Amino acid sequence: MSAFTVSILLPVYNGRKFLRESIESVLHQSLRDFEFVIWDDHSTDGSADIIDSYCDPRIRKYSNPVNLGLFKTLNLAISNARGDWMRLWSQDDVMKSSCLETESQFLRRHPEIGMCYCGVDVIDENGSITLPSSSNCTPDIVPPALDAQIMFYHGSIAGNIANVILNKRVLERVGMFLEDFRIAGDFEMWVRISKEYSIGHINQPLILLRSHAGQFSRQRKSYVICMAEEHSIYQTLLARQPIEEISYAKNYDRRHRYLQYIHFMIRSLLLGDVKIAIESYRVISRIDKPIKLFGLWLLTADQRLFRIPSKYTREVAEHWQTLC
Repeated sequence: MSAFTVSILLPVYNGRKFLRESIESVLHQSLRDFEFVIWDDHSTDGSADIIDSYCDPRIRKYSNPVNLGLFKTLNLAISNARGDWMRLWSQDDVMKSSCLETESQFLRRHPEIGMCYCGVDVIDENGSITLPSSSNCTPDIVPPALDAQIMFYHGSIAGNIANVILNKRVLERVGMFLEDFRIAGDFEMWVRISKEYSIGHINQPLILLRSHAGQFSRQRKSYVICMAEEHSIYQTLLARQPIEEISYAKNYDRRHRYLQYIHFMIRSLLLGDVKIAIESYRVISRIDKPIKLFGLWLLTADQRLFRIPSKYTREVAEHWQTLC
């Protein structure tokens, strides 16, 4: 390998359906100089057989004797990777052929960043693009103060793990993924990195991100877990907002994210999923007062679902323009 090295890290768990396409897209990159760490998390669907069928010298194969979960498996892969940069990857998705080359060129220009992410085109189960990437005003290099504002108002800056590269030197400083997280461990990591380092943004769709019904993140139970895990992350981001905007940010959060939670709880109840509704109520009770949030939800029922109440829409739009 050259002085500049990239390790592609692919955690696998029961990903047989799209796994071969995902692996092939990495092996056929225009950039040929990388190592490919594939780590099977005790799959039971034949994924291990697909992994074993490859004998490319760039591939290093590992497996867990029991299922450990995504973030424990990623930590193991990071600990065993040899590269300076950790290119996270997913069993469902497809790299465009120029992905690694474009990312490597970007990283050579900006070695000081803690991580970077690229744009994505969303595809369905058949590989057809359902949501093409759109340009946005996020700069190429996002400093910590701006990172905190973007993620507080718009969520995880990268959106997932499949379009992210991490600086291994930075991980040695800030620590690995928190292994007690099941869903939001990536979001928590991005927030931790962005406290001290700028984040790079490649405004090009370099991967095809697959969305399909079988994904764990698409299950209703996952949203309840996400509600619980993300609250502490948003509290961390709230503390990093400019002091003069704290009051506004709290009000925004309550009238936007918290109302999404209430809406999800009510919808689950109306759909007959009482267990999910009860679990949602318990999570919401630890965050705010459900009765008051329900009253606010009723007052804004004429608004479009998952939109900010109208009197806030203009303010948030203006606020976002100032960030850009």
